[in-house]
Amino acid sequence: MKKSLVGLFFLACFAVVESDAASPGVGSYAEHGCVKLNKECDRNDNEVLQIPGVGCFICEDTYCNSGDIVSVAGKASVRGSGGKSYNNHIFECKRGGAFFDDKWEASPIPDCTDPEYVKLKNDANAEYGVVNPDTGTVTVNDNVSYVIRSNKVCMGYVCKVGYKDVNGVCVNEKDITANASCVSTGGVWANGKCSCSASKNIKLAANGETCECINSNYESDGVNGCRKKQSVIDSENNQQRKKACEDSGGSWANNQCACDNAKNLKVSNNVCVCLDDVNYKRNGDRCDLTDAAALQQKCLSESSVASGAYWDDVNKQCRCTNQQYSWNGSICDMNPAILKCLQITGANWNYTTNQCYCVEVGKVINAEQTACVDANTASSGNGSSASASSEVTITQNRARENISSAVAKIEDIKSGLKLTVWRDEEGNFNTSRLLSDSIAGVVLGTAGGLITSNVVKKNQVENGFEDIQCSVGGQVVAGWGDEFRVGIQ
Repeated sequence: MKKSLVGLFFLACFAVVESDAASPGVGSYAEHGCVKLNKECDRNDNEVLQIPGVGCFICEDTYCNSGDIVSVAGKASVRGSGGKSYNNHIFECKRGGAFFDDKWEASPIPDCTDPEYVKLKNDANAEYGVVNPDTGTVTVNDNVSYVIRSNKVCMGYVCKVGYKDVNGVCVNEKDITANASCVSTGGVWANGKCSCSASKNIKLAANGETCECINSNYESDGVNGCRKKQSVIDSENNQQRKKACEDSGGSWANNQCACDNAKNLKVSNNVCVCLDDVNYKRNGDRCDLTDAAALQQKCLSESSVASGAYWDDVNKQCRCTNQQYSWNGSICDMNPAILKCLQITGANWNYTTNQCYCVEVGKVINAEQTACVDANTASSGNGSSASASSEVTITQNRARENISSAVAKIEDIKSGLKLTVWRDEEGNFNTSRLLSDSIAGVVLGTAGGLITSNVVKKNQVENGFEDIQCSVGGQVVAGWGDEFRVGIQ
């Protein structure tokens, strides 16, 4: 150190210090007392630390006190050692007791132990340099920087200029920016390229780094890509509603569906539907009455009701209050077989067997079906041949009566055959109803009547029809599934 007898020299140096501290160099801490003095570099002793291109630090009371540290990234020299250069060293000011015995002691900057500056060691885009953890600054490739009063600097690995540490990997800063731009518009960045999926309604923009909507009908939805504009959605919905309305038989106006009541239509959920599902069925762009509803409507017409007709809602048939009448599809009219029978004196109609008979015992209807005659008279006459012929005629006439009665009954039933009760879901004949009615003793109309040989429940056999048999005059002529023909000679 310098002694007090050279006080005038210290005064001059102090002036220089103030002048230099007014515009300190990089890393200068004038308030700590250790300052850089460019004009002291002409001294050639161990008290002078020279950093090329930066200046000199003096290890003595006026400038740098004992224990002050200057860490240098790059080259520096101590003048008194013959200008020996040190690379990436820490210099500490050591005070002595005699003149000019203060000195700078040099030691290499150690390797970093913080994992932050070790993890990139094997990364091709990282480089080895001096790290100042206090400021986060890094010096590499022999560039010069210095830090006063800090021995925390270390040698570590950092990403090269233009690269950034992303989760322990040095990534090109351009890729980071482009990746963020690509992802923010709904794309995926990979291998230095941005890809845009049509499933997100996006395509690659002209810059090749971002995505844009596929057309003007869409708007950006950030990372989700693009979404259809609400105005477009509303317009499309209107078009769909318009088509649905017109397809259902309606007309579209002012964004509303109108339905023609004359076509038995009404509006429901912006489309046309039948007035109800029970009495109407769809027929193209209109609705028509179902067979049952149409039949009921005819049955309940003014002329039909006036003739004695009424609607049997259970069996879905139009019936007549007078059992001598049957509904002919328009009105209740007299059964022709019954009418003919009642015109015969002494004859009456059996509503159970549906046959004409003579009230007086021993009397029968003659062959002409015009009068009740004595049974013996009807069977006698011109010998056995005539008798046989007469009996055949009587039998035939009775058969004709039965057939006429059956036909009338069938016509009555046929008027309801299109109804649900007589047809299954596929529109085929409802054989279950046939079975039920036959077991109940309903005569459906053959020459001898349709009967069953045994009274059975519908669920007593596998299909419910095995025991149905047809007979004529008490003689079984066919079983279930057989086809037969009855002729009158």
